[in-house]
Amino acid sequence: MKKKLITKVLGSVLCAAMLLGTVGCGASDGKTAETAKDTVQESESTEQTTQAAVVEAKNDTGEAVTLTIGIWSDDESQRLEKAFEGIEDDLGIKIEFLKYPSDSDFWDNIPAQIAAGTAPDIISCTNEHYLQYIEQGLFEPLTDYVDSGVISLEGTWEKAMDAWKIDNVVYGIPYALNPGVFIVNNSMWNEFGLGDNYPTTWDEVLDICKKVKEEHNMPALCLNVQEYHLTNIALSFGGGWDYGKNIGAKENAEALQFLIDAYREGYIVTPTELGLSWDGAVMIQQSALFSTGGAWYQASFASEAPDIELKYLPVPKGGNGNGGGTCHSAALVALKNSKHPEEVAKAISYAVGGDKLYEAVVDVTEVIPAKVEYFDLYKEKVPALADLVSYLDSSTPFSYPTQSKKFADSLINLMQETMFDESSTMTGQDIVEQLAAEYGAE
Repeated sequence: MKKKLITKVLGSVLCAAMLLGTVGCGASDGKTAETAKDTVQESESTEQTTQAAVVEAKNDTGEAVTLTIGIWSDDESQRLEKAFEGIEDDLGIKIEFLKYPSDSDFWDNIPAQIAAGTAPDIISCTNEHYLQYIEQGLFEPLTDYVDSGVISLEGTWEKAMDAWKIDNVVYGIPYALNPGVFIVNNSMWNEFGLGDNYPTTWDEVLDICKKVKEEHNMPALCLNVQEYHLTNIALSFGGGWDYGKNIGAKENAEALQFLIDAYREGYIVTPTELGLSWDGAVMIQQSALFSTGGAWYQASFASEAPDIELKYLPVPKGGNGNGGGTCHSAALVALKNSKHPEEVAKAISYAVGGDKLYEAVVDVTEVIPAKVEYFDLYKEKVPALADLVSYLDSSTPFSYPTQSKKFADSLINLMQETMFDESSTMTGQDIVEQLAAEYGAE
C-alpha cells in the first residue's frame, strides 16, 4: 500500500479552525472499541513481537480507520513511512502524513487545530520544548496503554523513556536518540600540530584556544548562542535547568561566565559574526576548531566538506561537573481529541514494536535508535559515530522549565546582550538570577 503524503497550506487550516470555533472532543464509540478488543489476533511477524495485539480497525461504515501523522522534516517522513509499511494490511489502519513547512509552523498551528478538531492524530517531536505543550494539555497520556500492554516499552533505553515521563505519566514513546557532543575539526587539529591528547575539560579547551589565537590569530571555539548549545555547556559544569528548579544554581552561572569571558578574550566566534546561520557552517569553512552539536553535523560535512575529518568527543567537564551534555530524543506522541484513541495507541505500538523504524533511524538520519538491541546495528552501519553510543550514559534530558520557549528566548537574549555589548556589566550570576526570578519553579 502506498501512503499518501499530504502537504496542506496551513493558513487554510487556521481559517478552518477559526470558522469551526468548536472543540473537537470526539472519541471512538463503544462499538468500534469493543470490535477492536474482540478481534485481537496474535502476530506471526517477528517485527511485531513486542506488540500486545494485532487487530483490524474499522469504523462504523466498515472502512479502515485513517490516522494522520504530523511531521515537519523530510527525514521524519522517510523514517516514519518505513515504520508504518504494512499497517493497513495488518491492522486495518490507513496512515496519512501531514507535512508542515517548519517546526515553528508545526507548533504555531497545532493548538488551534486541536481546538478545531483538525489536528493530526499523532505527531513526531523531540523532548526539547515538549513540557510546555504537556502543560497546555495538548498531549494525550499513553500510560494506560503501556500498563495494559498495548504499547510495550521493553528494550527502550531507560533514560530516554524517563525524559518522556512527567510525574510517572507517559506522554511519548521515544524511537531516536542524539546525545550532545564536542566536535573537533580533526583536519585542522592535525594541521596545527596539537598532538594526540584531545581536551576532556573546558580548562583544557581554553588552553588550546589560547594557543590557536597566539599562533594562528583566530578564535578556536565556535559558539552558536542558542539554548541547545548553552544547555550542553551548563550541564557539563554540573548545572542544568531541572524543569525550572535549578536555574539559579552556581554551576549554571559558572558555565555562562566561562563563555562570556572566553568570548571577550577573543577565543570564541559566533556564526552571526561571520554572516552564517549555524556553527556547522563555521566548521565547514574552517573558521573554528571546536563546536558543540550532535550526530546530524556528520551529514552536512559529508555532503559539503567530504575532505574534512571530524572527531566526536564527550562534552568536556567544567568546574566540578562531570561533563556530558543533553540527549535529544524523538518520540511518537498522541495528540488530544483524536477520534480514534485506541487505534492511535495500536499504530504507535506497531511502529515502535518492529525493526523497520529503527533501521530507518540508522539508515536515513544516522542517529541512535532508542532501543538498546539496535545499538550494535548503529555501530556497524555508522562507524564514524559509533562512539556516540557510549556517551548516552553521561547525557541528560533538556529539562527546560514549563515556559520553555520564552525561557530559551530570554536566555539567548541575555547572553547575546552580555557578550556583544562591550559596555555590559552583566555577569553569569546576574543572568541566572534574572531567569530564575521569571521562570523558576519551586
